[in-house]
Amino acid sequence: SDVCSSDLFSWWLESLRLDVQVSNAEQVFGLLQAQVSHRWAGLDRPLMQLAHQAFTACGDTPALLDVLCDLDRLCEAMSLTRGWREASRRLGFTQLRMHADLGVACAQRYLETVRGGHAPGHLPVVQGALWAAYRLPAGSCDAMAAGGLCTSIIGAALRMGMIGHVDGQRLLTRMRPVIAGVLSQPPPAREDMSSGTPALDIAAMRHEARSARLFAN
Repeated sequence: SDVCSSDLFSWWLESLRLDVQVSNAEQVFGLLQAQVSHRWAGLDRPLMQLAHQAFTACGDTPALLDVLCDLDRLCEAMSLTRGWREASRRLGFTQLRMHADLGVACAQRYLETVRGGHAPGHLPVVQGALWAAYRLPAGSCDAMAAGGLCTSIIGAALRMGMIGHVDGQRLLTRMRPVIAGVLSQPPPAREDMSSGTPALDIAAMRHEARSARLFAN
């Protein structure tokens, strides 16, 4: 269900295709590598892990909300483009609402916090807290988030006709050692977090100004 919430997003493939930067399976693979190794690994992963650690340490308490709000504001500040920020907020909000409907108490409380304008509700922060609430270990959260990101990007490439279904399965297989390599290293500390995907940031900015778009981003 969490992966399906990404269906409206192209992860900048639409903009890159229009600029003739990505148009085939090999180029989609390069995009997947960049997203996982140079953005998710350096920013989303450590934020998710810090949120997971916060729930593990604090439980579903007011102290947890304080930590999540702090991490959320950090994610907002480190997301360069408006498109990144809006995508992360929308996906995080969708997950919060879904799990609140399923009766997860911390999801309901943080959803109220986000709706009240006290936190943006970014996806990696929400993922870390929710999956910790389900008692999922940190390593499983890493694998789920990285795999879900790749599946979402490949799904967008399929819908745009850039690759076929067999290509999609091959790309997922090729990404396994890339993800394993990232997960073999500990996530960066809070003070060392970074995102190094300038080409994707530019694609996001260009996408914001286009008058005709199939995807929200």
